[in-house]
Amino acid sequence: MIINTNSKTIKPYESTAYKGKANPYYRENIAGPKARKGHLAKAQCQLGVFPRVKITGICWDIYQDLTQYSYIDIYQKLRINDNELRLPLDSSSLNVKEILARGWFFLHLTGYILLSSYLLIGFLFGGWENIHNDIDLILIGFPLLLISKYLHRLCDKLNLVPTGQYVIFNRRTGMVEITNDERSGYHYLPFEQFNAHHRILHNERGHPSYGFTLLHYQLDVMYQVAHFNSVEDALVHWELIKNFMNIEVPLSDIPQFERYRQYDPTTINHDNKHKRPFNFWYRVDKKFIKKVKKISGEVKFKFPSKGVNTLHEALQCGYKVPDICYYPWREADSISDEILAFKAHWFPRYFVYPMLFDNKTTPKQQVKEK
Repeated sequence: MIINTNSKTIKPYESTAYKGKANPYYRENIAGPKARKGHLAKAQCQLGVFPRVKITGICWDIYQDLTQYSYIDIYQKLRINDNELRLPLDSSSLNVKEILARGWFFLHLTGYILLSSYLLIGFLFGGWENIHNDIDLILIGFPLLLISKYLHRLCDKLNLVPTGQYVIFNRRTGMVEITNDERSGYHYLPFEQFNAHHRILHNERGHPSYGFTLLHYQLDVMYQVAHFNSVEDALVHWELIKNFMNIEVPLSDIPQFERYRQYDPTTINHDNKHKRPFNFWYRVDKKFIKKVKKISGEVKFKFPSKGVNTLHEALQCGYKVPDICYYPWREADSISDEILAFKAHWFPRYFVYPMLFDNKTTPKQQVKEK
């Protein structure tokens, strides 16, 4: 069966696609610490499990400004096309090469910030004389940063910069794609076999960071993240993943899912039924996006997470989700006919972006590539 819409051929879901079922077998037969080899898996399998039912009812999680240049075009790097319905998410990695690559990035960025700050402070307190005295630092420092940037880009082109920390969620097949420890291939495992275990980390000051680990019920393979400021943030991230994988419901109307909507059969039927504008998030005013983001944040933190476990229970307690979170286009004042694209000014274009690591692409360019 082939579905055709907007002059694009839409591939059907595979028989293994996830349909929202929660097989109790995978929760009741979680391998214990003695059956695990990885130390993190041993700890995670003993912790509580997030429910697989609807929780907050919204998926406004990692907001990406679609009118800004992207620092890392991970889709290009992983060779992921939008019509494949594959969502890559950055997971904490224990691979030494990936840790070194990330350390290289932060050292580069730190050097750029420190050098710029030092020169700016010197100029503010000593004027041009200080800049003249530090001319050797300028002539050496900034070229070294440029060399670092282009060396990283060369390594990236030669596939020497690993990307195994990205876990790929495949809506069409229902599989979770996780690289093996050697980064020589992928594990392809059904999404329903993963359980989301609670996770809390504390920094040196005792401040907690919330998150969860999507851990396979038997194997030591996982998607792990723990950088949220609240339990509600972790709940919404979990709901975003569930929404993306469940083919029985349309994709949530959030900016980061806009690239997939025209290729997803369930979402196409929903959008046609409700007469949703095509490429809405690429054409709406940026102020409106910020407005919806703010409302979604307020709704998220009003969710009574300590008193209820599901969205149904929360609604019984007076919890409400405004229609703007579900049907944002209905309240948009204006929707442009053109794809909104960020135009860089001369200073960031010639002095800031060349110092950063990765190529930049605008949403307008991404849409054309589709």
